[in-house]
This record gives sequence, structure tokens and C-alpha cells, in this order.
Amino acid sequence: MANKNNQPLASAQPLHLNELVGCEECDAIYRKVDLLPNERAYCTCCGAELYRRSRPFSSLLALVITALIVFVIANSFPIVIVELQGNTSQTTLIGAAWTMFHIERPFVGALILMTTFIVPLIELLLLSYVLSCVGLFKYRPHYLRLALKTLFLFRTWGMVEVFLIGVLVTLVKLVGMVTVIPGVALWAFTILSILLVYIASVKIKDLWDEVDRSLT
Repeated sequence: MANKNNQPLASAQPLHLNELVGCEECDAIYRKVDLLPNERAYCTCCGAELYRRSRPFSSLLALVITALIVFVIANSFPIVIVELQGNTSQTTLIGAAWTMFHIERPFVGALILMTTFIVPLIELLLLSYVLSCVGLFKYRPHYLRLALKTLFLFRTWGMVEVFLIGVLVTLVKLVGMVTVIPGVALWAFTILSILLVYIASVKIKDLWDEVDRSLT
């Protein structure tokens, strides 16, 4: 993977806002340069990443669709099956959140639903909308600005990987007391976490740049 270091913009150069990029770490301003696929541009002042040439939208769309399929599987099957003295108990993610409401823990239930179901689902649907419009049908989505702004705001609230770690820690503690059988959803959540981490590595500003590049 090749890297490129931009040079700070000289004050005498004419300014074109759509050709400039600012460093999020030190606020240095640079003029954008064309990058090859998978190349990244770095700040010469602090070394922070400025922007990158992301993968083609068709590749990213395939990952998003895969994540959506895995998401459906993860929420349709039990996470774990717990067996104690011949009695078994199992639940899905939605069932676990619903249980929190029944035992008068509405805040916890709402937090589980928001961070592990609603936010990831909205993020994947919005990405599917943007990527399919640009990558497949070659037109600018009508609600592109709203979709990308929503994605930017929601990314800090998606916590599937945190939920997965919490489940694994709980299972380790229960192993000595009950029989724990991992469900299909647990493996699906593991795959989903990996996919979401990779998808989240693509910055929103890089999506903006790729949209402009793809439609010019």
C-alpha cells in the first residue's frame, strides 16, 4: 500500500475550497492530490491521515450487503442456549432487550436496542442506499447529504463489538455453573463485528470524495 505526504499550502496559492483538505489533528491545510486505489495521504506536520482513496463502491457494497445478511441471521436465532438440570433457556438479542423492560430495566433495554440493533441497521441501510445509487445506478442520491450526516452522527453509537465482548465475558463466568451452548447468533455477531469494524474504517469524508470522483 503506497502512502503520500502532502505539503502544506503556501499562502500565495489560489484557494479552491473543494480542492483543500484540513488535518483533523493539527489543522494544517493542504491541496488535495490524486491518489491511486488504496493509497493514503498523510500530514507532514503531525503524521495524521488526511484522506485515502477508498475501495470501489461495488466492493464496499458487497461487504455491506453481506453484513446485512449476517445481521438478519444474528437477530433471528438464539445467542446462547443455557442448560441447567435438564432445563434449557435461550433468547435472541431482541428477547434479551425485551426482558430488560419486563424486569423494570427500561434504560438498559433501550440502550441494548439502540446500540446493537437500531443504529447498526440504520447504518447498513443508509450505506446500501448511497453505495447502490452511486456504484450501481451511477446517479447522485436525492438524500445524499442527509444520509452521510446521519452516518457520521450514528457511528459513535454502534456498539455490536462491545455487546459481543460483554456476552463472551458473561459466558466465561457461567461455564462453571451451567452448560452453555453457543447459538448461531453468537457466531453471526462475531462475523458481523469484524465486518462493521472494517466498514467503519472508511471515513465519511472519503465517501464524499469517492462520490464526487465516481460521478464526474
